[in-house]
Amino acid sequence: MRAGRLTALALLLAGGLGLSGCQSWWAAAERPLAAPLDSSRQLEHRLRIERGEQVQNLHAVLRTLPGETRVVALTETGVPVLQLRQTADDLTVTRSPLLPRQVPARLILADIQLVFWPLESLRAALPTPWRLEQEEQGRALYNGARLEARVRYQKRDGWQGPATLDNIHHGYRLTITPLQPQGAQ
Repeated sequence: MRAGRLTALALLLAGGLGLSGCQSWWAAAERPLAAPLDSSRQLEHRLRIERGEQVQNLHAVLRTLPGETRVVALTETGVPVLQLRQTADDLTVTRSPLLPRQVPARLILADIQLVFWPLESLRAALPTPWRLEQEEQGRALYNGARLEARVRYQKRDGWQGPATLDNIHHGYRLTITPLQPQGAQ
């Protein structure tokens, strides 16, 4: 039964995110990563990834230290799927065989940053013609005139409440729900 769930996870991540048989999600012209934050925070959250009728739930921990970002994603049964460590100079990725190679760790981290990082930090990393706009309940990321992604917050502080990211370019929705009351440590 457990092996079947792990296989289903791998298939969902590959097919559900639409990566099987695709070239690469991460083309050179896409947005770069923002720099790690200069503050310390830790947040455990539930990730719900939806693409069409396919849904996957993961448990994730985001930890920022001055100059370093760490992300660990686990299946609902606690099996590590992905670990990321970003410094100012490097991005280290450890992935489970359950996570297909086509799933770009950079895109996962870029989406997490789009939800949590301050606007100024994100804008500093965006090349022309990319732009990031503040909206009443969130943010919108554009590549020229084309909307690429939109974030909606349920609370004013994105670290404190649920957030939804619609990645329009890649056709999926990521819902992030905090599992602890405080995002700051």
